[in-house]
Amino acid sequence: MWSGVPHFILTDIFSHLPLVDIGQCLVVCQNWYNILQDEFHWKNRISNDWGVTSLKQNIPCSWFSEYKRLHCMHSKRSSTPWATLTVHEDEVLHVTMSHCGHYISTSSKDKSVIIWKMSEYSAQSIAMFKRIYFPSWDAVFQSLFNDQDSLLLVSGVAQEPYVGEVMIYSFPKCKHIKTVNCMPYDSFGSWLGNTFFIVGDFDEMSYSAVVTMHSVFDNVSPKYVYTDPNSNPAYPYHCKAFETCNHRSNPNEKFLFYACSQSTVVAHSLAVAVFTGIMDSNSEFERDGLLPFIEDSEDENFNRRAFLKKQKTREPSDYTGTFKNVVELKAAVIGINANENLEKVFVNCRSWLSEDNPSEISMNIQLRIFDFDLNLLRTITKAEAITPSHKFFLIHISSSEWYTISGDEKGKIHIFDSNYNIHVCTLSGHSDVVNCAVISPINPHFICSVSDDHTVMFWDMNRAKRQSKVG
Repeated sequence: MWSGVPHFILTDIFSHLPLVDIGQCLVVCQNWYNILQDEFHWKNRISNDWGVTSLKQNIPCSWFSEYKRLHCMHSKRSSTPWATLTVHEDEVLHVTMSHCGHYISTSSKDKSVIIWKMSEYSAQSIAMFKRIYFPSWDAVFQSLFNDQDSLLLVSGVAQEPYVGEVMIYSFPKCKHIKTVNCMPYDSFGSWLGNTFFIVGDFDEMSYSAVVTMHSVFDNVSPKYVYTDPNSNPAYPYHCKAFETCNHRSNPNEKFLFYACSQSTVVAHSLAVAVFTGIMDSNSEFERDGLLPFIEDSEDENFNRRAFLKKQKTREPSDYTGTFKNVVELKAAVIGINANENLEKVFVNCRSWLSEDNPSEISMNIQLRIFDFDLNLLRTITKAEAITPSHKFFLIHISSSEWYTISGDEKGKIHIFDSNYNIHVCTLSGHSDVVNCAVISPINPHFICSVSDDHTVMFWDMNRAKRQSKVG
């Protein structure tokens, strides 16, 4: 009887069977085997199970290979972390990885940044490399490596006066180089290149938020680089959560994505500006590998400031920051990530319960996905919040060419497919808010997460290892 059933009918039947039954159907007969090996079958199945109707363009793949990848990732929802660090004495707010993939920096309310060194993906290879204390700070909010992993930018808030501060340290010797204040205190800072960085500021004259660009070198003055007032007549009252990335087709341009507001301290809009002419000063020393030596010189007779002032640098007027676009989200923005390879911006936000009232926000955390022109591509609601409207805080996002990850306030890590904009799986392991989770730049299956439960956890999506405790 079955031998006379047309192929297209069998294909439709097979596409609705549980995956466990497909393995049994493969061994029934040669005809069924051939049908189940056909790409059309897996195209139907991935459409039914995941809502995917077209393959990604940037990586060659087949319908079968993509279904297998998504299914395998979905099956990791029961995975446990293979290592847990318990050294921080307070809530851990942020984690970042060096571009080489061997250093991990965690920032905490215990007023310290811990840099971990990891030679391989095993609990035994993780060791504390450096610990920097900030006794005058109320908390350390985040730390970021520059592109060459030669400098570390640390953002926090001072206790008295209660203002934000950004400090630059050399790496790997972790010597202090520069301190810059930022307003409001939670605007933080971000790298624009290897030696230039930006911070948020507040102009008392115009009562508006601005962005200033600074150099780690003393012979380059800071510059206001926010936007052209003619193209953006409504200056923002508040801007924060800076995210910078390169222009994929123009190496002389950089994008700046940030959250801002027009009238409240709660950022509720997403904006983008484009920087042109960005070229790190003293680039000849970076090319020759001398920058780390200059910053880390232990020679007491070596006058770094005098040496650097003699070097050629570009004038601040050579750099321009031009406003490009802004969109109203009608939501509290709690995290931004930009992916230059995919040309997508991922935004965590909590929607206003009333369109005209920002004082009450939803207990659901939405992941909104935009292109670089700020056109909305998709909204996914999976993460959950528990804090009331007046006490919400940042939930950071990380993305790679394959996956996008974000924590939530119930101790979970949510993994999304970066290409298809779909939720793939949820990891559970933390007992409190997951403030930040990052993907390794050299291994898209390796994840590190930090939480209010004071722990740092390591996950590998290619294996489920028994949890090991360190520290």
